[in-house]
Amino acid sequence: MAYERKQYAVATEMLAKEFAKSSVPRAKARLAYLTGLSHYKLLEYKLAKKWLAEAVQLEYGSEALTHYAKVSKNLQEYTDAISAYEQIGKITGRNQETDREIQICRMAMEAITNPEPYTIEKVSQNSAVSEYSPIIYDNVYLVFTSERRASTGSSVYKWTGEKFSDIFIMMKSGSEVRNFDSAINTEHNEGTPCFTKDMNTMYFTRCFSQAGGDARCKLMVSHKVDGFWSEPAVLPFVTEEANYGQPALLEQDSVLVFVSDRDNPGGSTDLYYSEFSERNGWSAPMPFPSSVNSSGNEKFPTTDGDTLYFSSDYWPGMGGYDIFKIYLKADGSWTSPVNMKYPINSGADDFSFVIDYGAKSRPNVLREGFFVSSRDGDTAKDDIYRFQHFSNPKDDTQPEEPEKKKSVFVTVNTLTPVYKVADDPNSGMIDNMVLGDCIINITDQRGNKLASGYSDGNGFYFKEIPLDTELKITAAKLGYLNAVEALSTMNIIFDKQEDAKTFNLRLVLDKIYENKEINLPDIYYDYDKWDIKQAAMPTLDKLVKLMQDNPQIKIQLSSHTDCRGDAAYNMELSQKRAQSAVDYLIAKGIPQHKLVAKGYGETALLIRCVCEACTEAEHQINRRTTFKIVK
Repeated sequence: MAYERKQYAVATEMLAKEFAKSSVPRAKARLAYLTGLSHYKLLEYKLAKKWLAEAVQLEYGSEALTHYAKVSKNLQEYTDAISAYEQIGKITGRNQETDREIQICRMAMEAITNPEPYTIEKVSQNSAVSEYSPIIYDNVYLVFTSERRASTGSSVYKWTGEKFSDIFIMMKSGSEVRNFDSAINTEHNEGTPCFTKDMNTMYFTRCFSQAGGDARCKLMVSHKVDGFWSEPAVLPFVTEEANYGQPALLEQDSVLVFVSDRDNPGGSTDLYYSEFSERNGWSAPMPFPSSVNSSGNEKFPTTDGDTLYFSSDYWPGMGGYDIFKIYLKADGSWTSPVNMKYPINSGADDFSFVIDYGAKSRPNVLREGFFVSSRDGDTAKDDIYRFQHFSNPKDDTQPEEPEKKKSVFVTVNTLTPVYKVADDPNSGMIDNMVLGDCIINITDQRGNKLASGYSDGNGFYFKEIPLDTELKITAAKLGYLNAVEALSTMNIIFDKQEDAKTFNLRLVLDKIYENKEINLPDIYYDYDKWDIKQAAMPTLDKLVKLMQDNPQIKIQLSSHTDCRGDAAYNMELSQKRAQSAVDYLIAKGIPQHKLVAKGYGETALLIRCVCEACTEAEHQINRRTTFKIVK
């Protein structure tokens, strides 16, 4: 079937014909639904909405309603979207998800009534097909990606019904568009380039198969030598099973930011980065933090000094992909994403925001540049737009506008550890994985419940929270220990044009391993002593927090010696050491009846070597303090 093969341009016609022939209501409903989705994939929003409305009318259910709501947002028809989400909530009971979407729709409506001081216009060189990913080249040129007829080769990409994409170049001021370079463009899909500051190295995307399987997108590099671009090579960290693309450069060209689905091939895309060194080349890719990467898709990064622009279809916005910006802070971490707002963002897809520092200086114009949008829902394509950002001088003749409402949101990401050996926390944690369907409770400092809900299948929960409040956010799930974080919204400082802030929390829930000893690191004792050393306190303080967050559990603290010395003496010493750890927790406020001290001496050695032949490392492994959940 054309739809299943992602041949959407073919599918729309075939499905419409099948719909006309069918007389079975359920079959007609599904055909209408798939026709709507095919038009949606082609960015034909109005046709998509027409067919999805047909599917809703034929009672296809919440799936059709969900996509009808989404395309209504793309068309900025938010009243229709809100009505659809209200119906979805009644049908599915997923009120948390629908409430979030309704809230986002209302925020978008408010944004349209209070636009930012930008003017935008389409670039005249846009064609009847998609143009996207503009980048300033050599200060006077605009390099971009297009599926126009001048693309290399004669094959048609059946997703779009157009030719495979190539990279093109033109003057920023407007001129004849020409093919960028025959060494770069092939019969495959090429696009989304970026250049080093000296314009002698380019990174770009090419989608093809090296092994004869499905075509995957890969990051390519080419160098300009004696005025000619070299044969492009695949970057060394690219793997065949995942997609990589949309590169951007940071930190004097030493950091490459890009988009990939490498952690979930075929699934959602995230932002990654790789660092270059003269000695080792490009490092293994690392994902951006969850404060940037969401449960949705992040795409099309561009850079401006220490600022990174990117687009996301999950973080609160106008509808489709919205453009956000983040800053690199002095400590090397990123700020939370800030939405670029309307009219840069629209209900449709908006991305590839670039600033043109070579633009002529104009009165009251702060900056100029380019971005891409599919906001013309009739044309089924992306277009390049030029923008001007104006200063907003105060007009003393007009009454002062009332201060806009400031809003604060929290996004909670629920996760659980992955260990080197499955279900063995003593083997060492290697990663975290998504843990969905966790109960989320938000309370104030007096314990009053302010909100509750569940994290979704991707482990995300989103909620507006009150200003000027000390909060406690708890994630819980049957069979797991609670994870709790404090969050303060007191004295928040908003940027000049900022109306909302989002806090991003990662709550990691450990699985409950009842009656399984778990090693406590860094708890050591002086010879023949049992008092708690300063170095052990941070580990025990973590145990205090675990008990405070999980008042329902009871634990046993155990101490073990190595095999050296008298067995009876070792038993007594280990009991004293275990009791010291228990006493520390009691002094921190943990109820005594929740704690058990148990000394094992040398009766439960992990390594059973001949004592005289044991290495010091083996003795160290045997000398340990552990805890286990006993209730």
